[in-house]
Amino acid sequence: MRFLLASFVGKTLCWMVCLACTGLAGFAGEKVYFVGGDKEAGKAAAATAGAKWVKSLTKGLAKAAADLNGGKNQVTLKVAAGAFKGDLGSGAYQLPQFNNPAGTLTLIGGYDAQFAKRDPFGTPSTIETIADRSAPLWTFARNSKLKGLVVDGLVWDTTASNRYDAKTNSLLKGTSSTHVFIKFNYFETDHLEFRNSVFLNAAHRVMEPLIRAASPKAVVRFHNSIFLNCVIPLKLESAHFRNKPALVEVDHCSFLLNWAYNPDPNTGNPAALEIGNKSAAQEIKITNNLFYANFGGAILALNLQMPALTINNNNFVGNGMLHGQSEPEAVAMIVSAGGRKQPIPVDAIEDVPAVDEAEDNVSIAPGIPLSLGEVKTVDASKVKVEKTWMNEVNRLLGRNLSGGKVAISDYAPKKSYDPARPPFASKDEAKAYGASPSLVR
Repeated sequence: MRFLLASFVGKTLCWMVCLACTGLAGFAGEKVYFVGGDKEAGKAAAATAGAKWVKSLTKGLAKAAADLNGGKNQVTLKVAAGAFKGDLGSGAYQLPQFNNPAGTLTLIGGYDAQFAKRDPFGTPSTIETIADRSAPLWTFARNSKLKGLVVDGLVWDTTASNRYDAKTNSLLKGTSSTHVFIKFNYFETDHLEFRNSVFLNAAHRVMEPLIRAASPKAVVRFHNSIFLNCVIPLKLESAHFRNKPALVEVDHCSFLLNWAYNPDPNTGNPAALEIGNKSAAQEIKITNNLFYANFGGAILALNLQMPALTINNNNFVGNGMLHGQSEPEAVAMIVSAGGRKQPIPVDAIEDVPAVDEAEDNVSIAPGIPLSLGEVKTVDASKVKVEKTWMNEVNRLLGRNLSGGKVAISDYAPKKSYDPARPPFASKDEAKAYGASPSLVR
């Protein structure tokens, strides 16, 4: 018996050693990489912190994947300020395969070149692109798996792959790259979070978080982030896998100057934030946000059956222009009522049957210096009569024209992000809503 026990223990120890040699066994401890910035200062800062420095985000992501797939359960990339323009300057990143259901990857941007201090809104780490972008900014390898992914402090901007009319300043959707910013490819996780980030100048959708929830406790969260000058930026959805997320939360985010799918009151996708159907999540919470000057409306919620829905303590201001409603509290939501899409003001949100709770929503001018421009809208019911409107819609969508004069101006015009003057509320009574530098941790 003693011989058998000793033999078993010996074989077990050998097996454990072999696992360690192959990297399949898990080891405690966080692995950290410093990405970009000044090479010498970055190497010195990394050495002091017990980390390693790499030049590019491509290399950092590859190192992170190797560590996570090799058994590390926590990898952090600390990213310096500057422009990151895809794999080898291609304008897009093809992310490596992540396969560690127990591992978490955290990206933290906004460090200065020496990694001495961090200000994600003031010294931004920017994911940029190039003209004629042919893919999302980030494409996940299909069926990647992580316990968690946290993206903290990146500015995403697709201006370079958009095209604008020189005369009218309008976005030309038909010749702009309309790939989403992030394609998740059924990424499986229990925690997806974007915080302290800016999403800018999307020609068509920033993202739908189409993740596979690893368990019924999965959480998707957007916190302290800005969606600025994007066409239909965010839809709250999931991949409708065997589990649905327990919670999708949008908290302390600013939706500023976002645009309908096209300048038509009858367009199917007019609003800045769209809520998916009941399979998107068990619960959706929209709290402490600022919805300001979104051309086609703030929230689109057309499904009669939705997740448990809480809309509390948000500030809705000036979201009714596409619908001809100039009141500051107008078009806080667009819902299905009476067989039609019905825009409703702030004080009617609590009357929507699918909304479980709607408390303390307000309409307070935030004091943000943004300009919507002189936008002329299209009424789809009149397109057949007014041939010039048809021409304008065709031009905006990149279709052939049949003659006539172009009239629409300033539809989703190019906007710049100024890190010296981030678009935060300046009026004291409005500072509790939307993104704020005071919330950066």
